[in-house]
Amino acid sequence: MDSEAFLRELRAFIGKPGAPEIARDAVNQPMIRHWCDAMDDANPAYLDAAFAARSVHAAIVAPPAMLNAWTMPGLPGRPAGRADSAGEVYRALDAAGFSSVVATDSAHEYARYLRLGDLVQGVSEVEDVSAQKQTALGAGHFVSTRTTYTVQSGEMIGRMRFRILKFKPGTGRGAPGVAAPAAAPRDLARRTPRHETTLRAGDAKPGTALAPSPEPITATRIVAGAIASRDYQDVHHDRELAKQRGSPDIFMNILTTSGIVTRYVSDWAGPEAILRALAIRLGAPNYPGDTMLLTGSVSTANGRELEIALRGDNRLGPHVTGTVRLTLPG
Repeated sequence: MDSEAFLRELRAFIGKPGAPEIARDAVNQPMIRHWCDAMDDANPAYLDAAFAARSVHAAIVAPPAMLNAWTMPGLPGRPAGRADSAGEVYRALDAAGFSSVVATDSAHEYARYLRLGDLVQGVSEVEDVSAQKQTALGAGHFVSTRTTYTVQSGEMIGRMRFRILKFKPGTGRGAPGVAAPAAAPRDLARRTPRHETTLRAGDAKPGTALAPSPEPITATRIVAGAIASRDYQDVHHDRELAKQRGSPDIFMNILTTSGIVTRYVSDWAGPEAILRALAIRLGAPNYPGDTMLLTGSVSTANGRELEIALRGDNRLGPHVTGTVRLTLPG
């Protein structure tokens, strides 16, 4: 099949919603705790029932960046034969040799935080499939999807836009020549302390800087984040398979990056700040042995509403850039 016909075949799935993806488990404290361990997140709104009861939430809530972790299929994978337009696109790309994958962009909108007992389901549709492009990783297609998340009552609790690159391994422009960093001394990475109290309206203005936060990147942290987010893509835990796909080592998944970024912002703003939206783009991978330095500043402030512009740099360059929108207590 020629490239134009193949692209038409892929784009035929645009706008077709798949079957609902229903979480295997209702929102629960053990999974929240597992996530918080992996992200080094000690926000008491997620972990301390007594604090949460006195907070703006009135009860334990789940970290908002977990939005799509609840419906991830885990190690068993998605059942065969399930009606899934995005899955059909991915399978067609796999069959055509575009078998490697990397996430590039993720954008979340949070209508409300999830509470214990909520049963999440997501309905996804393909928004776009790009023409074949040559990237540093290889020749491939970008696939963009949009997922709407609801709970058992039908209430919409969030949306996600997600973009991946499906590429042919071994067709990159020099990616195999990139070496994973040598192990960095652990004592060079000291995370910025978490604020115990929450900012109020007027406490931060445009240009207010967040304290830099060095984040050590270890193999354990990469694997822990992948498991906590139920992402068993081999490049995030299996070094030999990652190398076969053209990577010098395993690398951090985008869900872990999302968890660390939102933890960085809530550590600065305080435990009762309400995150409203997250939008990030990935660049240089986070490999074991490196340190990612998170920095950020207030880009806009409108009363209780703030937007934080942030980035995280490792030895290879910017790993993540993006924004987080939040609301401060009244």
